[in-house]
Amino acid sequence: MDDHTLWKIIRDGWIIIRRSYDPTVRNMIAESDLNIRQWMLLLAVLTFEPEDTTPSHLLIRDPYTSCEQYQIRLEQVAIKGYLKQVSEGRYRLSDKGRSSILEFIKNLREAMLSVDLLPEPEAKHLAEMFSKLVVSSLETPPPPNPWSINLSYKLIPAADPPVPYIEQAISCLSAYRDDSHLAAWRSSGLSAIALESLTLYWQEQVKTLEDIIEQLSFRGHPERIYADALDELRDRGFVSGFRNAPYLTEVGRSFRDEVEVKTDHYFYHPWKSLTNSEKNSLAEILNNIQVRL
Repeated sequence: MDDHTLWKIIRDGWIIIRRSYDPTVRNMIAESDLNIRQWMLLLAVLTFEPEDTTPSHLLIRDPYTSCEQYQIRLEQVAIKGYLKQVSEGRYRLSDKGRSSILEFIKNLREAMLSVDLLPEPEAKHLAEMFSKLVVSSLETPPPPNPWSINLSYKLIPAADPPVPYIEQAISCLSAYRDDSHLAAWRSSGLSAIALESLTLYWQEQVKTLEDIIEQLSFRGHPERIYADALDELRDRGFVSGFRNAPYLTEVGRSFRDEVEVKTDHYFYHPWKSLTNSEKNSLAEILNNIQVRL
C-alpha cells in the first residue's frame, strides 16, 4: 500500500465519518445565527487559547485570504456576541461563544457515536494506528513547522470511544498536510497570492486574469493584488504571454511540480511509523466503513 493511495482512502473515510454528523451541523446552523464558516472561526479561536486571536494568527495556516477579510469575519462574530474584543484587532471567546462552541463539539461527537460505523474492535485498532501517525507527525523535526497540527491536536478527545478520536486524528493529519505544503514553497520567497494564482494555472482552472479574480473573489483582495501577483510570476519566468492572458511556462510547471513533491516528502515522512501490514490493515478497515454504510 503506497502512502498516496492510503491518504486518499483516509480522506474518503473521513468524508463518510463526517456524514454521520452533517444533520447535526445543519440543525445547529439553522437554530443559531452563525453560518458554518463562523462556527469554524469559533473553533479556531478556541485552539489559539491561551493567546488572543488576531487576523495574523488566521493568516498562518491560510495566508491566501486577506488580513482585512479576517478582521471583518472576527468583527461580525463579535457583533453577535460570540467573541469579545480585548484590544484593537485582538479577540477572545465570550462566555456565549465558549459555551456554544463546546456544545457544538459535544453534539458532533455524540452524532458520530449514534451511527454504527465500525465494530468496536476494528474501531479501536484504527484509533491505535492513527495515534501512531499523529504522534509521529508531531514529533518529527521540522520541516515542516507543526503549527497547524499542534492546534488541531488541542481538540483531540480520549481514544475511547474511538470514532470521535479517529475523526479528530484525521483532522490533525490534514492540518499537518497544510503545514507541509506551506513549508514546501515559503522558502522560495514567492508570495502566497502568486502561489495560489500559479496553482490555478497549474491545475488548468484559469486562462486569464479575470478568471483568477473571479475564482478567488472570496479571498477579499482587490483586483490589483492579482495583477501584481501575475507580474511576480512573470518576473520569475513562471508565466509568460500578454498581461491579461498569460500562460504557464515549463519553468512555472516545474516549480509547482516540485512544491507538490516537497509537500508529499514532508507529509509522508512520519508515516514510516507504520509497517506495511498496518497500512494495509488501516486501508481495509476504512474501506469497510464505506461498505457497511
